[in-house]
Amino acid sequence: SLCNVTNPCYSQAVNVLLNSIPIMDKYCTDCSQQCLIINFNIQTSSLKTPLKWQLDGIKAFVENSSIPLPTNWSTTWRKHIYNNYLSLSVVRETSIVEINTQSSVLGLVDIVSNIGGQTGLWIGISFLSIMELIEMLYRLIRHEYHIIRESITRKRQVGE
Repeated sequence: SLCNVTNPCYSQAVNVLLNSIPIMDKYCTDCSQQCLIINFNIQTSSLKTPLKWQLDGIKAFVENSSIPLPTNWSTTWRKHIYNNYLSLSVVRETSIVEINTQSSVLGLVDIVSNIGGQTGLWIGISFLSIMELIEMLYRLIRHEYHIIRESITRKRQVGE
């Protein structure tokens, strides 16, 4: 079936999905972004291989293995090696590995600070102004509370 990991179609579909930003945006809107990226620097180069000094070693290896040899091997073995064999060397370019991590830029304190800074800049409201407004409202409510309390106390005294 398609969902079987060993199915080649599954691997191809996963590669297409993971390497296509528009498809990821369409079908994986709730997928979180990766927070850790590890990059290995790769540099490719090529040259004519095998080198002349390697030919005798390759010839001995091929003749001692179970690889079928052409009938004219003894006269054209160099040509066959150049045309049919590939030398691959994987070499580490550097021991430095780049690791990029993503973290949130703004914390809670930064957000509150930015909001306060923006309101102070554009509206002219500062933290002290807000505290003065709260203090004024507190004093007004306290004054009204005392007036109502005195009024109730007078009514009780008059009623007695």
